[in-house]
Amino acid sequence: MKQIPLILFEDPGYQRFGPLTSIRPVWDLLIGFETIGDRIARRLDIQPYSWIPRKDLRDIVKEQRGARATNLPTRGDVFLVNGRAIGDIPKEGLNENSPYIILTDGPDVVATRVPAVVARRWLKLPNHNPADFSAQMLITIWNQELGTPEIEIRELKNALAWWPWDLLKQQDVVIRTALSRVGDAQIKGEVHTSTILVEETSIHVEKGATVGAGAILDASDGPIMIMEGVRVMPGAIIIGPVVIGPNSTINAGAKLYGPLSIGPACKLGGEISSSIFIGYSNKQHDGYIGNSIIGEWVNLGADTNNSDLKNNYSNVKVTLHGEQIDTGNAHFGCLIGDHVKTAINTQLNTGSVIGVGCNLFGAGFPPTTIGAFRWGGEDNFEMYDLKRFLSTAAVVMKRRERELTPSMAFLLSKLHALALSGAE
Repeated sequence: MKQIPLILFEDPGYQRFGPLTSIRPVWDLLIGFETIGDRIARRLDIQPYSWIPRKDLRDIVKEQRGARATNLPTRGDVFLVNGRAIGDIPKEGLNENSPYIILTDGPDVVATRVPAVVARRWLKLPNHNPADFSAQMLITIWNQELGTPEIEIRELKNALAWWPWDLLKQQDVVIRTALSRVGDAQIKGEVHTSTILVEETSIHVEKGATVGAGAILDASDGPIMIMEGVRVMPGAIIIGPVVIGPNSTINAGAKLYGPLSIGPACKLGGEISSSIFIGYSNKQHDGYIGNSIIGEWVNLGADTNNSDLKNNYSNVKVTLHGEQIDTGNAHFGCLIGDHVKTAINTQLNTGSVIGVGCNLFGAGFPPTTIGAFRWGGEDNFEMYDLKRFLSTAAVVMKRRERELTPSMAFLLSKLHALALSGAE
């Protein structure tokens, strides 16, 4: 059977993820051992032909995935998949001889096979209006281009991530099934003889990883995956389900409680529970982070803590784009955008949302909602100087052998200008 090109697209739903998608497409958010986009491709067993983000991120995607990454086929059918798809996607629509189907989750399109000419028009619509990305608009364009289609609309449940906390809910299931990626759990790395392994058949340590003396890996409540190049220092306690991404370091005496997804090249210590670290971030010292999602290039100073439960046990509310949202969860900590730095003893309240590029310091609790590139604390904020920010970001990234590319610097500068004007 001829393989139909897979196109990942980003719809207006990316806006609901706040600072986490300020400088990345929604499909690059981490869940378990991989990004949403990589998970979609693996489960469909098709490598994406194109990655179609919102306009502001097209140059970033080209830098990351090649100059042709945002090109679209001009003929034949394509298989469109929403970059927020975290549930099962039926493969039946992939067959070019099968009937056309639009899979939806509420008003949003999850996936569909459509003629390339229809996809090209649909994906060129401004992607800030949800109505433009509805199944009905897709059918309208189809009718205008090719005539009335014979197509079924099929509703799926929980197929898309609607809010950041959906990733926290789903990661438990994702990590529990993660071992299917590598087959049977195996201890291939260097594990000290005094390490305590509980439910060893659910513990996977890849070659090139090391686990120090006296560490405890307890997979009683879920699997533990320790990827290549990871260093778990002596005395660390890891209680699954947990995935630790390549080249990350878990400091001596750290306490990690799953479900927990840790991306590449993180350096973590203290106490961490039920969270996602997308990658390249530090929380090396004592302090608690729980039920939170942390972007890349974040550094949390010693004894930085977040609250993830209100004293009255009511649902935590967060503010995204000026709208207060009830998370529906009694436990929720914070969303921290990329390149955020916190000073020692920083205290973050339940439901905190911290924009890209902030530098927080000072006594007391800062506001629960902090816009991008703010510099200060509880009493006063000013705008972070752009040149100083970019200089620091370049230094930080170089330490991990990454580059602050011209396209990323341009995007960060644009976001800084929006924050400065109050239009973020």
